[in-house]
Amino acid sequence: MSRIAVSGAGGVIGARVLQWLAQSFDVLDVDAADSQHDLGGAEALVHLRLTREVTSDRVRRVLAAADVQHLTMVSSASVYGAWPNHPTPISEDLPVRPNLEASWAVHHADAERMVLEWCDQGDRSVAILRPAPVVSSGLGGPIGEAMLAAAPIRTGSDDPPVQFLHLDDLASAVVLATQRRLSGVFNVAPDGWLSPGELRALLGARPKIRLPMPLPKRLDRYVARRVGHAAPAGLLPYTRYSWVVANDRLRAEGWEPRYSSAQAFVIADAGMPWDDLNARQRQYATLVGAGAAVAAGGWAAAAWLRRSYALR
Repeated sequence: MSRIAVSGAGGVIGARVLQWLAQSFDVLDVDAADSQHDLGGAEALVHLRLTREVTSDRVRRVLAAADVQHLTMVSSASVYGAWPNHPTPISEDLPVRPNLEASWAVHHADAERMVLEWCDQGDRSVAILRPAPVVSSGLGGPIGEAMLAAAPIRTGSDDPPVQFLHLDDLASAVVLATQRRLSGVFNVAPDGWLSPGELRALLGARPKIRLPMPLPKRLDRYVARRVGHAAPAGLLPYTRYSWVVANDRLRAEGWEPRYSSAQAFVIADAGMPWDDLNARQRQYATLVGAGAAVAAGGWAAAAWLRRSYALR
């Protein structure tokens, strides 16, 4: 039986991948974040990279230890960047152009470059998987978790489509790429995406939050409060512009997603504090908010009048 080494199995998809790979392979669980490791004669390496901090040094350590014929690496669709001139959906032919303020996207792009250079140095094959934001019930990737928290937020008049990939669908893509020794870059995404109207329907009565421009740090702080810990910084462009991806190339290899974006969203969405209020509490919160808005408007008007008289 062929041996498969798995790096980063302690991450959010590790348990699923290990379980499913073990049905066909002798699986070796390694931790490449430490010093050099003997991969025990493994023929292929699976590098799972849905970690909060992705560094080039970690990828270098993995590749230095990997005397294997095939590598499957989990990257991110964020490497395409989020730009106003993007096509919808994005295919694998689009050049990599991550937004520089999003260090996590830049790190993924750097890791892809190193992996491709490693592949060119020998008779090797590599499958680079670029998943859409990954979510699940109680678990998910840091990017998916942040995008889920930011779903009710829109900046200015921007209202892009969004996409969410269920964790199990990413795991099945990793297994397929390893079993079939796929070579090349593959987007991993559900069929289609959520239009602005579809997302509003899923959010239901939840209020949409409009932020003025430019407030990237305020968005990052809001998302961090929603997820309960530090969130990936530099999210603003990824909430303003479309970066949904096509899955045709991976589907042509026999992969099929089990979940749509809507299903993945509903399964993973924890809602907002507003969702837990009853009708009377919501009415009270609305009245308080309206009163605060009136008070703020009165204060601003008074300040304007004072300045006007001072200038006379």
